[in-house]
Amino acid sequence: MSDEELLRYTTTTNRAIVTEDAKDFDRIVRSWAALGEHHAGVIFTSLRCFHRASSGYPENLISELARFFESPPAVQEDWVHWLQGPSA
Repeated sequence: MSDEELLRYTTTTNRAIVTEDAKDFDRIVRSWAALGEHHAGVIFTSLRCFHRASSGYPENLISELARFFESPPAVQEDWVHWLQGPSA
């Protein structure tokens, strides 16, 4: 499934997507905005903040996602969030 197909699928199921692929998904989100298309939300992460080889992974990522969703975005669509690491 392509990145765009994946974003479309998550949108049709009313789910946000969590991805490290900021370059491609940012391009898709901007393209959709220009076309008037909507998505259900995108959360960007990075290997620098949530490195898979660290002793805290994946618990640190799960914890930060849970913290983020304690106060979810007020809007229901088209939001983008950069997830910060535990020390941020």
